[in-house]
Amino acid sequence: NTHSVPETSSRKGCFATRNTPTMLDMAKRVAKEAMVKATGTELEKKIAEACSNKPWGASSTMLAELAQHTYDYQDYPVVMSNMWKRIHSKSTEWRVVYKGLNLLEHILLNGSERAVEDARDHLFQIRTLCDFQHVESGGVDQGINVREKSRKIIDLLNDRERLKEEREKARANRGKFGGVSSHSTQGFGSSGGFGGAGGGSKYGGFSSDDMRRQQRSAAPHYGSGGGYGGGGIGAG
Repeated sequence: NTHSVPETSSRKGCFATRNTPTMLDMAKRVAKEAMVKATGTELEKKIAEACSNKPWGASSTMLAELAQHTYDYQDYPVVMSNMWKRIHSKSTEWRVVYKGLNLLEHILLNGSERAVEDARDHLFQIRTLCDFQHVESGGVDQGINVREKSRKIIDLLNDRERLKEEREKARANRGKFGGVSSHSTQGFGSSGGFGGAGGGSKYGGFSSDDMRRQQRSAAPHYGSGGGYGGGGIGAG
């Protein structure tokens, strides 16, 4: 009996030690958090890849995947804030701006209705891109694609009936070609009527006003220089 008490205590002590994080575990966790902070989450890295400054565009598969993330409660603000950040890049990164607009257009057709409402809240910022200027040293106007894409998006956002029809077509095509079905898009931001008419201004503490405050200090300053040539984006 005298030996059983310390023996039991010892077992408990060993059990507690095995379930208590070690210094190595904590170091690994800190290193992982530091890596995420430095390079971003997997979703943030995908957005960065889709809107990179490289002379080729994102695949339709990647754009579709990012659009679907806007139906997720936690992923929605990540996608939208990172997309707006790219759209408001400086003029020398005109490829990034264009790809950000391209992602926005894809989200308007395939993403959540909440994302459509947020885009309408950013109409003024999108309109500023209609005057986007970036000319290469050889005189090539590389801003024309940004200007045309921004006008196309504005026209789409201003025509509710047309946008609704285009979204319905996109949803039908997703089901027809084995993509994401309409059932899988009935999540965050998909209720309350088209364009989030009945959904209120906030979803889980994140609103368009929050996004505008984030972007207010990041207004773009457009200058000259940059390109969109043949054989890919700016390859010419």
